[in-house]
Amino acid sequence: MLNSRAKKISKIIGINIIIIGILLFFPALFYRLYERLRPFFYSQLNQTIDPRAYYPTYSNKEFSIELFNENSKLNSIYSSFIGWRREKVNFKYTNVSGPYNARKSKGEAINNSVWFFGGSTMWGTGASDLQTIPSHFNSLTDIPVYNFGEASWTSRQSLNQLINAIGDKNKPSIVIFFDGINDVIIQCRSENKLVPSHSREKRIQNALKPLLMQKRITNFILSPYIAIAKKFSIQLPSINRSQSKAYDCDINKAKAISIAQHLVNNWYSAHTLSKSKNFEFYSILQPNLFTTKTNSEYLPPSIVKENIEVEIQYKIVYPLIVKEIDKYCEFDKDFCSSFVNGTDWLDGTNNIFIDPYHINSLGNKVIAKRMKSLLKK
Repeated sequence: MLNSRAKKISKIIGINIIIIGILLFFPALFYRLYERLRPFFYSQLNQTIDPRAYYPTYSNKEFSIELFNENSKLNSIYSSFIGWRREKVNFKYTNVSGPYNARKSKGEAINNSVWFFGGSTMWGTGASDLQTIPSHFNSLTDIPVYNFGEASWTSRQSLNQLINAIGDKNKPSIVIFFDGINDVIIQCRSENKLVPSHSREKRIQNALKPLLMQKRITNFILSPYIAIAKKFSIQLPSINRSQSKAYDCDINKAKAISIAQHLVNNWYSAHTLSKSKNFEFYSILQPNLFTTKTNSEYLPPSIVKENIEVEIQYKIVYPLIVKEIDKYCEFDKDFCSSFVNGTDWLDGTNNIFIDPYHINSLGNKVIAKRMKSLLKK
């Protein structure tokens, strides 16, 4: 009798555990399935889940929709010393190929060419292969180019890539570093305590920790609710103030100064390398929406709201970068002349930003023209 009763109690407990498990995991499983299938359904309707394709920055919506659909299919692979590179792809508007998994450019050549380094703006987010800064530069000058830009890269990763490429016995005629945006937006994040760092440092560290299963399960269960909260701009409770504040360069002056010092030191290291390897070098401080006098009212209010704190970081760190350059100018005039403050390069050009950092083909062409004007006769 007791044995039968114990079996019934065990059965009830087991059923309840199964029900609780379903209630906990089903929303997360359904959300992950939805995330996987969503791009497919949008592509079937000849649409894209990326709202940037519909901004007035693109007159040809058929082109922009296909471009951002291609962008959603891009993956990255780990690469020693530089962190990651996009995997090779062969799409209509986006092609990644060659020994360095570089974005395809018009007039591409690895030797005796102009090498371009930077983040996703240089790589060409929001533009086709023929609309990137290097491709426009080639069209304007007929000089061979090579696009070493990569999404989310900081100047330190560009420096490491430059060393790798030269170590492979390749030789540029000119090297251009186009930096600033990622060095600030990534390293000013509160969770990045040490400088230098890159955007995937925490992700890699967490992946290497052996006992994070509990945290991963918790994140998996909470993922649909976090997505809903972000969608409706609901502020989730945080454990402490440091977690609630995404960026901290405005309250951590030492960190802000360190970011500026490391960026300029990376540029100076590349400049020093140019002297020993006999190529021209230019470092350019990038423009962004916050440094540019242009229209942006077509951007969703949520974008503007999300980036109020980001704008403050640029207003803190960018002047420190220029101040650090001034220090170098006191003892190295040649390096001083190779630096260009390009923060106002896009002033007066309307409908070019697709977000605070990325621009369309017209914006890339404006930048390419300014780079052309830098070349020594």
